[in-house]
Amino acid sequence: MLFSKRCFTAFAVLALLAGANHVQSVRAAEGEDGSHKGFIVSFEDAKTKATSDEKDIFMEFTGSDWCPPCKALYKNVLSTEEFLTQAPENFVLLMIDNPRDKSKQTQEVQDQTQKLVAEYKISGFPTIILADAKGRPYARMVGYSNTGSADYLKQMNEKVAIRKNRDAMFAKAAAADGAEKAKFLGEAIKDIDPELAVQTYRPEIDQIIELDADNATGMKEMFVGLIKASEIRSQLTAIRQSMRGPGDIDGVLAKIDDLIDSSQPEAELHQEVLFMKAQLLFGKDKAKSKETLLAAEKLAPESEMASQIKSILGQYFSDDEEK
Repeated sequence: MLFSKRCFTAFAVLALLAGANHVQSVRAAEGEDGSHKGFIVSFEDAKTKATSDEKDIFMEFTGSDWCPPCKALYKNVLSTEEFLTQAPENFVLLMIDNPRDKSKQTQEVQDQTQKLVAEYKISGFPTIILADAKGRPYARMVGYSNTGSADYLKQMNEKVAIRKNRDAMFAKAAAADGAEKAKFLGEAIKDIDPELAVQTYRPEIDQIIELDADNATGMKEMFVGLIKASEIRSQLTAIRQSMRGPGDIDGVLAKIDDLIDSSQPEAELHQEVLFMKAQLLFGKDKAKSKETLLAAEKLAPESEMASQIKSILGQYFSDDEEK
């Protein structure tokens, strides 16, 4: 599920671009420094303001002048009066932009963008990070699916509960020992996006594994599994990035098969791996791509990805198209 949220698939990208053409001319930047109206461009300033105002930080990673879904998010949500009135009640708004035209950005801002993209492991635009006043993230929203401002604000505000629970459980963990401490630490992290948790909360996760050595609370097993899944996803990303052209597909497919054999991923993660394999096969062998998607769907038929696969099969592999 997580992998599909990070990437726009080969199956859907043409439809996405077609649906976003109407926002190509939208001028996403409003300020003299290239920022959106109501947004800060300095990370340090955002943290200072968030601390003084006792708010969280809404971090928008965008490509404001070239990324169609980024422009759509700006047009439909971030520039609306509803968003600019309600979002600042809980968040300091921070824009981290990677535009093609950098003439409005200082070198300091450009350097900051590179640093934060690496630090928060941003793999695509738009990506929204919700973080506490110190910049420690607790939620991530990747891509944009034409959600209106009201629904988008609802999603944001619901995720604040994750941070509040995190802080409450961390406070309890500070006063506990042993397996009880591991339980509270686990409760603090468990609702955070698993990839984000492994990337950002590894010290706490390592402490959980050490304190719950016999898995008395079940937390050790949970987080060992998350680490394994994260490592598999990292390997999968590296395999995908190793492909330089169509001539590399067979080698990449073989590496994916080797990864499956060596790692034996659990059902939903195995489903993600096969989903990527189907993407790669789509332009090479459509029948094999469909076969791989069907196999992936069977692995976890009730998962969110299975629902996406069903939609893709109906849209891109209809019987009429196959004939």
